[in-house]
Amino acid sequence: MTDVILVSTIAAEVREMLSSGGLQALYGNAFEDITVYEHDIPLVQDEDDEDLRNYIVVMTGDEETVEEDGMDEWNVEIHFSINIMDVDGTRAGNINILNLMNEIYMHFITKGIIDRYCRMEKKAYKALNLEAPYPYYEGDLITNWKLPLPVEEGLEDLI
Repeated sequence: MTDVILVSTIAAEVREMLSSGGLQALYGNAFEDITVYEHDIPLVQDEDDEDLRNYIVVMTGDEETVEEDGMDEWNVEIHFSINIMDVDGTRAGNINILNLMNEIYMHFITKGIIDRYCRMEKKAYKALNLEAPYPYYEGDLITNWKLPLPVEEGLEDLI
């Protein structure tokens, strides 16, 4: 599995989680019609573009190869960049973003290994963009994943 395949797998998992209907916003109904994108958002057509409201972008961050317990693994940082438009009078969009981050985190920790190859580490970070203009709220859940390195082929010919 590569980092690109990992992003696609995680995005599909988040889409399924959102479509299951069991996920509710704490205040208002900000989790309706959230679109999940892989790697980046589409180009802005105009400032009223509906595609740029209520989305999660699943993308890679830093990556490194490490040896742990005699096994070479690939550490891949995965970001869940979240943007919601919340016009609810409570102005609780940041709380809803944090709640959505918690749901995503708990989903992958509970699930354990995904696609038979990789797992999310328990260490994660949350960041809110407190300068996003009302009624938009933005946040980033930063997680770390362990992937096996690809196996080198053809070594048996050298031995």
